[in-house]
Amino acid sequence: MSISILLITTIVFFFVVGLPLCFSVDQRYEKCLSSPLRCGHKPSVFSNNITYPFWGADIDKPVYCGRPPFELSCNDDYQTLTLEIADLMLRVVSTKQENNTITVADESLFEDGGCPKTWDFNGDDQFTLNPNTEKMDLHTCSDPNISTTSLPNITCTGSDGYKITYLFLPPNVSDHGYKKAGEIPVLKSAKNALHDFETTLMEALQGGFELRYIIDDQVCRDCTNSTGVCGSDSTSGKFRCLCPDRPHKSSCKDEG
Repeated sequence: MSISILLITTIVFFFVVGLPLCFSVDQRYEKCLSSPLRCGHKPSVFSNNITYPFWGADIDKPVYCGRPPFELSCNDDYQTLTLEIADLMLRVVSTKQENNTITVADESLFEDGGCPKTWDFNGDDQFTLNPNTEKMDLHTCSDPNISTTSLPNITCTGSDGYKITYLFLPPNVSDHGYKKAGEIPVLKSAKNALHDFETTLMEALQGGFELRYIIDDQVCRDCTNSTGVCGSDSTSGKFRCLCPDRPHKSSCKDEG
């Protein structure tokens, strides 16, 4: 083969094979844009595939699609998303990404005979209780002569294997003869419904409560306004704007 033919062949091969690789879309951008965050075949609780700052190592949503503290996982039957905060496993009930709100419920409440866990939580660096959430006292009955059937209650199996009944006391019921077991967060609407005996205690607790998650909204907005997807650096955890060409520091328009 002559040198000229070899040169032409090489040039053609470069344009046919090399150029598509040079101009291909960055895989991280494509992954975070197209991969849903869900368990099994159930619909995702997120409105679209862009779920920043949440991600899931075992749900095909890499850490660079979110921020390290916001990892979600699947529960044992691989049907629902769960979030762990302060050693409490929470089921993700719904999300409102437009106002950085996530509704969660104690995963124990969905187990057969599972008891609710009291939770002394006022917020951390990632989450705060949303104004739609209030803490509610749960009581146990310390007087065997008092009937509890007329009060919202849950009978479940405690960690020691014994049955225990938790009660909600409406404002007009004296706490004499009852012992406070702890606090648990619920939606204000659910608490009001319990006051009026319009729902059961289990329904109120399984409805969950709202948490507001804390992110830098402005830098993420700058990224999305430049057609990027909010994400992070896999090593440092710092914010990165994932763009079609490569990750940038804050938006697809900067040089980083």
